[in-house]
Amino acid sequence: MKAILGIIVAVVIAIAAYFGWSTYQIRQAANGPAKEIVSESMSKSGDTWHVSFVSKFDAPVDKIWEIYSHPERSHDLAPDNVLKSEVVSKTADSEVIDLIGRLDILPPGFKVQNIRTEYHFYPAEHRMTTKTVDFKLADIESEYKFEPTPDGKGTILRFTQTSKDKGGIPVESVQKGALRETYLTQVRAVNRAIGGTAQQAEQKNEAS
Repeated sequence: MKAILGIIVAVVIAIAAYFGWSTYQIRQAANGPAKEIVSESMSKSGDTWHVSFVSKFDAPVDKIWEIYSHPERSHDLAPDNVLKSEVVSKTADSEVIDLIGRLDILPPGFKVQNIRTEYHFYPAEHRMTTKTVDFKLADIESEYKFEPTPDGKGTILRFTQTSKDKGGIPVESVQKGALRETYLTQVRAVNRAIGGTAQQAEQKNEAS
C-alpha cells in the first residue's frame, strides 16, 4: 500500500511540475523580456489581436530583405520550428507556401500546425505582406516594413499583425504567447543567418 501511495504522490508531483513549467513558459513567451524586440504593443479587441513589434538587425536592409523575401527557405533557417516550407505556387511578386510549424508553448495536440501562407513582395519599398489561407486556429494578416538605420549599416523592422481567433485555443495568454513567440522565432533565425554570414566573411578574409 505504501508503495502504491508513493507512486501516486510521485505522479501527482510530476504532473504539477509539468503544468508549473508550462505555465512559466507561457508567461515568458507572452510577457518575458526579449532582447530582439525594441518596442512592442499587443492588445485584443473582441476576437482579434492587434500586434506591433519593432526590431533592429545588425546588417544592411538589402541583406535582411534578401532573407525575409524567401520564405521557402524557412526550414533551412529554423529547422526545429519550421518542419516544412514548400512552394505551392509562385509569381514574380508573390508566393504561396505550405508550412508545418512547431511551437512548444502550445498545449499537447496543438504544438505542430499546418499553415498555408500567401506572401506578397514589394521590393522597391522593402515591404512584404502575408496572409494565412485556411489556417484552423486563426485568420492572420501581417505586414513587414524594413528601413535602413541612419548610418546605413543596420535595419529596422516594423511589424504589424492582426490575428482573428477561430476558437481553437481559448486561453488568451496562450494566444498572446504564441503570436509573440512566432515573431521571435523568425527574428532569431534571421540573426543566426546574418551572424553566420558575417563569420564566414571573416574566416574568408583571414584565409586570404
